[in-house]
Amino acid sequence: MILKESEYDLRKKELLYSGDKSYIYRLDDGRIFKKAKSMLLDACKRNNVDYEAKILDTRAKKVSEIVSPLSAVYLDEEISGFTMEEVSGPSMTNYDKNFTLDQVCDLWHYYELFSKLESIVDKANKVGIVMPDICTCENIIIQPDGNIRIIDYDGNQIGENDKSICFSNTLEHIREYVRVPKFMPKPQHFSTELDKTSLTILMFLTVFNVDLNTVGRIGPDGSLITLKYIFDYLNIHDEQFMNKVAANLSLTKKGEFLASDLYRIAREYFMLAYPLPSHVIEGGYQKRLFKI
Repeated sequence: MILKESEYDLRKKELLYSGDKSYIYRLDDGRIFKKAKSMLLDACKRNNVDYEAKILDTRAKKVSEIVSPLSAVYLDEEISGFTMEEVSGPSMTNYDKNFTLDQVCDLWHYYELFSKLESIVDKANKVGIVMPDICTCENIIIQPDGNIRIIDYDGNQIGENDKSICFSNTLEHIREYVRVPKFMPKPQHFSTELDKTSLTILMFLTVFNVDLNTVGRIGPDGSLITLKYIFDYLNIHDEQFMNKVAANLSLTKKGEFLASDLYRIAREYFMLAYPLPSHVIEGGYQKRLFKI
């Protein structure tokens, strides 16, 4: 059961964030209040998306890594947002900002990271949660103890009757097919296959500094970029891994989690990283793998 409380009773200490669809406040009691903007609430009403039911749903409580609502908040008897615990730690966007070169090349570290992420997503999928926005790295918090928490609860698709009104900008590949922007004018019900696509794109961005959305484009040498082109570029010769990645990017094939493949890669390869010039990308690396 989710507590219900009035927004008038909340003591807002400071505004932490103002975005397209919400405000985020820190409260005097240490909780975080995420207040939905009228744009979001109106979009939900127009498209028969039950925002209140999403906040009151308790299935996310079964996945402790998801930062779920502590209370539903109402303003003049209308749902206006929810409170949640405050989570500390860097997001996946910048958690490795101060990594040494050895850490940047540590395939075992990345295997452990994605094993945890896949475990969280698998648990969420089994209770009826899909995470269309998990590929947005700001939503993944790496805590000081190494544990992972997932924020942006209302960006999730909760249950078989819920629809998503947004998904990650990082999923450019999938956007070309569904032909919608990040904030979708028409909500869509996604299957759990989308989460496997998200984790695949996220893995290649994080581990190898490669954007899989470049597949199908023309490369710097004038040739067509294919998955084989990318695997050859990285010097990874593993057809099983490549085929699973292809399935995860497909809209018709059943996908699989990839941490076990990353484990195999870590056993068979070592990785080297070459710092890129700052005018190309600040703090970026070009990575290559070599057989042990």
